[in-house]
Amino acid sequence: MEFQVSPLINTTGEMALQPKPVWDDPYAYITGMDQLTRHEFYYIEEKIKNGWITDRDIEIVKFLFVHRWITLIQLQQIFFREAERDETVKKRIRKLLKYGLIRRIQWKTYSSPTENRQSLYELGASGADILKYRYGIALGNRDPRAARPTTMLYRMKYIVTNELYIQLRENFNMIHFEFHPILKLEDDQQIPMARYILQTPANKKIIFYLVVHRDDEKWLKTLRYQAQFYKSYISGGEDGGILVLLLSSDDKAVLAQKLLLQEGITNLVWFITDKDLYDTEKDIKTNFFFFKDEGKQYYNLG
Repeated sequence: MEFQVSPLINTTGEMALQPKPVWDDPYAYITGMDQLTRHEFYYIEEKIKNGWITDRDIEIVKFLFVHRWITLIQLQQIFFREAERDETVKKRIRKLLKYGLIRRIQWKTYSSPTENRQSLYELGASGADILKYRYGIALGNRDPRAARPTTMLYRMKYIVTNELYIQLRENFNMIHFEFHPILKLEDDQQIPMARYILQTPANKKIIFYLVVHRDDEKWLKTLRYQAQFYKSYISGGEDGGILVLLLSSDDKAVLAQKLLLQEGITNLVWFITDKDLYDTEKDIKTNFFFFKDEGKQYYNLG
């Protein structure tokens, strides 16, 4: 959708479109990306040896390589929780941008053209060099100098997944989390957004398969195929598991529930929405829900 709206329209007046959820907006578009830095690796290596680039900075680089895109607030929650002032965090981020360890993406949306949006951060050129030359990591298209074109909706899937990751990590004993595992069932296969494992106080391990859908035209058709696969995969597997659907709104959850009823898989599915995930008055332990008698029923995992 972002490639189909004319760039010559007047976006300074009243909104012409209905506002969309912040992290499920097909009208989002990039307004600016930081230039890729061109530091030679020996320069970066010297900064590491002299302590100008810290172990925490390198941990941020490793994190972004796996988690792809993240907001400043999320970075702060994971790596700067002890910082007493926001300005301290912003100063360090500016240093990481200067050295090229990370890269900033700025964006807006045609659905709410006057509103500012949180910048996204991804792996930078020097960050990629650290991973390549210090740790021998094959970057492929995750090297920002050889990145594949992608959409804002795809980036938004990572943002909401990382938000879920942060809250799970803070509130549960999460012993495993991986993106895009390949699940095989005879000649068929599926690649969920993520697979994570939580361990209960009784040392029981529970496997969750996370599927994230945003507002693209084929999401319901894709979900039907996924439901058919996971019904057989989870029911027939030794480890079992729970399918978690992360959707942006209650309306989408209702549509998904109707489809899942047709496929007979509702007993294996938990829902969570962006609305619940980003509600600061709520707790992740009570944010997952299922449908009963066409109404939402929340689990209490406390």
